Order: sequence, then structure tokens, then C-alpha cells
Amino acid sequence: METPDIVIVDDDPMVGELSRDLLTDIGYKVTLVQDSLEAIPTIKAQMPRLIVTDIMMPGISGMDICKSVKSDPALKHIKIIVVSGKSYEVEKQRAFQFGADFFLQKPYNVDTFSATVKSILEGSVANPAPPPAAPMAPDIIREDEVPQASDLDAGQICVTVWGSRGLPAVLPNTASRYGRQTSCVSVETKEHLFIFDAGTGIVELGKEIVARKRYYKDIWVCLTHFHLDHILGLGRFAPLYDSNFAIHLIGANDPEKSLKEVAQATFYSSFSLTKQPPKAKIDIYEILEDNYELFSGVKLSSMYANHPTSTLIYVLDILGKKITFSPDSEIWGDATAFQDYDEKLGGFVRGSDLFMHDAAFTDKDYETRKHEGHSGLSNVVDFAAEKAQARDLVLFHAQPDYSDEQLDQMLADAKARVQAKGFALNCHLPVERQTFLLQGHT
Repeated sequence: METPDIVIVDDDPMVGELSRDLLTDIGYKVTLVQDSLEAIPTIKAQMPRLIVTDIMMPGISGMDICKSVKSDPALKHIKIIVVSGKSYEVEKQRAFQFGADFFLQKPYNVDTFSATVKSILEGSVANPAPPPAAPMAPDIIREDEVPQASDLDAGQICVTVWGSRGLPAVLPNTASRYGRQTSCVSVETKEHLFIFDAGTGIVELGKEIVARKRYYKDIWVCLTHFHLDHILGLGRFAPLYDSNFAIHLIGANDPEKSLKEVAQATFYSSFSLTKQPPKAKIDIYEILEDNYELFSGVKLSSMYANHPTSTLIYVLDILGKKITFSPDSEIWGDATAFQDYDEKLGGFVRGSDLFMHDAAFTDKDYETRKHEGHSGLSNVVDFAAEKAQARDLVLFHAQPDYSDEQLDQMLADAKARVQAKGFALNCHLPVERQTFLLQGHT
């Protein structure tokens, strides 16, 4: 086979084939790879001059491809263009950090795409310098009364929100009826416990589990990503320090750090919040965008979110109910053929009984905060009703600087929109320890 000039890696057949045709028309030899797991073997076998890759793909991400190529002495000379609708400044910065030569935003300009690629391949375009990343500050952990949890009947599913706020720039001095803890939700049945994210909310959850002395056969802790507000409480999760527990830690690797590295830094680093090693049995599962049958009747599915860094959305199918956890995800509301995140997400979460989704901004604030990785209120309400076809929507990741009055108004606005548009949707903005009880099948 003739050596290609360019390898395109894109799981979207329409975008990939269009890119291939545009570049073939100006004389380049092009190979299109639609399965990202075949990307590195193809690149090694064909040794192209240039790689054009998407970021969000099943298998391995475009960031992983960048990292693998640029860390291999035999491949690092190959130029890389990242083409993605995930166009956050921090994501552009990460692309350059992992060796990308250029970042091109989807939907790209069809009329200028070929000329842009040619100029990069021929070395006539300079790399734009990404802005520095903003540091993040830790959140506060408050002491509150722990409610007593009643035993569940067979078939019942108890979903409890232990934390749903974003991470503030400074520690707040005011109390909130909605609470201040960061991302953590538990899903409990008579036999099993699933925990989504390990923000500061997981600390109180851990205390209650140990106080009840209920030793689950398995505790599944599923991390969406490694931003601080989603992992800050992990080192203070009390069952980790009790040998009666077995804990499965699940998440997607990021090119900057693997799930195993996050766990090691949390449990064993001299900079960690805990000063003792875990005593529980811990298994680490590094997953991709895929479907996983954990045991009979329970399936965990994952999809990459439209949010900076390698971020997952989880769907838990359990006892005949579908629970979606998507705390960091930007719904565009204006999807195009080249930017189909809303459609893909809609298919992934359709029919959710409980749909927990990022609704960080009021509509007014979203106008000035677009493309930061978080959603505006109306986009989420419309999506939940029309595309997700959800029964109950839980508005998640409220801005930490919003007052209780602003949050009250957000919930009122969401309910008013549901009524005005005739949606069959229940809207909730959770208070810490708020519980949703679902009746599944035995």
C-alpha cells in the first residue's frame, strides 16, 4: 500500500469522510481510521506526515493519541492537528501540552479546511500559545446532622445527593439551605451501593456507612473526572479505612494522570489529606466509553462528556430503572451536523427515570459563560424533556456563588418553562441529603 500523507482519526463517518475527500481533492494521499483503537497501529504501520484527530471517541481519545505519538521517538516527528467541537481554552492548552501542532474547532470552515491543513503540513502556520490554566481552590467541609437511613425493600432504589455544588474560589462565609458540599451521589439497593463522584459530599456519606455497620459486598465508586471538586473527599471516605469493606474504584484515564495515579496520590502521597493507608480491599477499574455488566441485572454505561479533560457521563441500569449522572456537561442547544453532541447524548440517556445533569448557570449568566463546559438552565430543561425524555430532572453543579434566593429562582424558572412548554417532566434542585426513592423490579 502506498504511504499516505495524512491519517484522519474520527469516529463520525460523515465528518471523517468529508475531511478525507477535501484533502484527497487537493492531491494528498489519505487514510481514514474510524475505530480509534486502530489509530496507533495504523500510524506505526503507515508513518504519515500528518495526523488529523478528533478528541471525543470511543476507545482512546485524541489526547491519548497525541500523547502516544509524541512520546514515541519513532513517531514524534509526525505533525498532529486536533479537530474538535470540544473547544474550551483549557482543552486547547491540553492539546498543545500533549504535542498537538494545531487546534481546529468544529464545525470547521469547509472552504478553508484544506488550505489550513496544507499550511500546517508545510510548516507555514505558527502554533497559537494557549493561556495559562487558572488554579483551583479547595472547598469547605461542614458538619451536619446525618439522617438515619431505613432499610430498603427488595426492588427499591434509594438515590441520595450528598453534594452538588461547584467549587468556590474562596471558602464561603454564609450557610446555604441547599448545602455547600461538592459532587457526590449515592445509589443504594438492599444489596449494593454505588457512589458517583468523590467530592466533599462523600465524607458524610462515609461516616454514615461506617456508623450503620452495614458491610456491603461491593461498594462501587465511579469518578466522572479528576477536577478537584469531584475527588477532594476521596481520601476521607471512612470505609476505606475499615477492612470489612471491598471498594471498586472506577474511572477513565486522562493523558495527564491515570486513575491509578490519582488513587496513589490520594491514599499514599505526603501531600494527601489522609495520613494512613487504606485497610479496605481496593480494586481499580480503568474504563473507556463503553457498556459494562457489573453483575446480573446491573449495567454501567459510560460516555465522554462535553467538558474539559477526559470526563465521563454514567448511566446505571439497575432493577429496571435508568439513572443518569452527568454533573459536568455542556449541552449546546444549537447542534449542527458537525457538532452532534446533543444528539449523541440524547440517544445515550434516553428514557432516564432520574436524569442528573449539569445546570450550572442561569440563562442570563450562560450568555457570557458559553463554551466553559457547563450548561445553561433552559437548554437543560428542554434537553431533558425532548431528547432525554426523562421522568425527573435533577439540576446539578449549581454555581457556588449563587445565593439561596437565586437557586430558588432557578428552580422556579425551570418549573415555569416545563409548564409553559407542556413538558411531562419533574424538576428538582437538590438540597444535601435529599433522597429519591425509586421502585424497581425485584
